[in-house]
Amino acid sequence: MGFIKWMDNLPQVAKIIIAVIPFCDVLWLIYRIIKDVTGNAMIPLILDIVGVFVPVGTFICWVMDIIDTITANRPFNWADWVKA
Repeated sequence: MGFIKWMDNLPQVAKIIIAVIPFCDVLWLIYRIIKDVTGNAMIPLILDIVGVFVPVGTFICWVMDIIDTITANRPFNWADWVKA
């Protein structure tokens, strides 16, 4: 949970930089997986894991991370789209 709190407490500029750089976006993936596991959200967890292996899913998550980080100051979360 320390990682989640650390990521949540980053300034928005740092979050945007992490989201924009494709290789740093892995941090948001780890963030989403930890949040899904601790929140018992199985469908979003499966979508996060599948998104790693499917290039289109990785691209979608990357773009959505940029949009959500700029607009909502948090990374993209599949649970917002899928009722889990």
